[in-house]
Amino acid sequence: MVSLMTNEMLSPLFDAGLPYLTPLTTAIVVLIIALLLIAILSTAGYFPVLLSITSYTPVIARIKAKGVPFIENEQVMGLLQSGSLPDCINRLKTAGYLRNIPPECNSDQVEEEVLALWYEEVTLMRSESPQDAWEFFDAYLFFQELAKIKRILRFVHQHQIKSFSENPVLWPDGFTYDLAIKVSNSQTVSECVRIMQDTRYGIPLMNALPAYEKEHLLFYLEHALDCLGYDEISRQTSKVTSYLASPYRDFFSILADIQNVKTLIRFKHTGRDPGSAPVCLLPGGLEIPQWRLVQLNEMMSVPDIVRQLSGTRFEPVLTPLIRKYPSPDSMVSFDLALDKLELDIVSRLSLDYYHTGGPLLWYLIAKEFELRNIRVILSGLSEGFSAEMITRMLVLTGGEA
Repeated sequence: MVSLMTNEMLSPLFDAGLPYLTPLTTAIVVLIIALLLIAILSTAGYFPVLLSITSYTPVIARIKAKGVPFIENEQVMGLLQSGSLPDCINRLKTAGYLRNIPPECNSDQVEEEVLALWYEEVTLMRSESPQDAWEFFDAYLFFQELAKIKRILRFVHQHQIKSFSENPVLWPDGFTYDLAIKVSNSQTVSECVRIMQDTRYGIPLMNALPAYEKEHLLFYLEHALDCLGYDEISRQTSKVTSYLASPYRDFFSILADIQNVKTLIRFKHTGRDPGSAPVCLLPGGLEIPQWRLVQLNEMMSVPDIVRQLSGTRFEPVLTPLIRKYPSPDSMVSFDLALDKLELDIVSRLSLDYYHTGGPLLWYLIAKEFELRNIRVILSGLSEGFSAEMITRMLVLTGGEA
């Protein structure tokens, strides 16, 4: 049929004097064209992937060029050796950080500036990333709103909330002036939580409120907010286009594993009721599935949990800390060790998915730790702490200080 149709269409060409275009050669040409069309159609699914890789290239180049200097041991030592708080701030300003605060500032101003910097970085990365990944970055930006809520709760807990309504920059998304006034006038954390119960943060805070009222520890409220943030990341990650989703899904699994280990260690260290631990654990871990979390929760002590993690990536990080356990700074040591492990794992993830979302996810985590390092350094210098004491609180790469 194809040959018949081809002969009918090309017969005028034969009649016009094209002796080399015979029916046989025509059939061969048509066959070649058909094979080319089949090949193009069979590889059409790769075109979006190639286009996505191309769209990641500019943002990856930018963050590689910019870097994250203040998680590097050598750069941080330079800040610690600056001699004074104003000198340290001037060095940071020269490096492009903390542009909007005066040399003589307090810890609250530093925290506000750090939150603003972090929001600025994530917003810029979102704008430069492929549109298919925007929902993930929107969910990650939600963590800044949660950080503002945590700050409100901390201020109320410390009876320092009065000036909150005067600074709209501190208001989380969805706050109105009337709501800010009511929060500013709250006398207790319980009253503040009830005032916010009609916001998007209200349900998890109200669910965690009985545990707070029993022990008066902000941990329960802050962890409820963390779970809300991780749930949002998990939900939005599932919407990322399938051929781009792998780095984001692996990233969430890493966060879930590390957060769950932190939670279980805190519960055992403080002697809290194991029955309340499951509601604080995140689903979707990569290395520690749900059944193993149940098993770990049944352990009697922190050393027992660490021993049960034998054969996982957590074992070499946590086992050395057991030798000094318990000590006054045990929980700080565990948290910092797990933070450094998180940075290391995400760094390897960035290499596995180098041409898509991997480097962006590494930059998110590295920038978050960098800004936290800056806050710790400035607070430590302000309080007169030694460089050695401050260094123990930092998340660094490039060897020990």
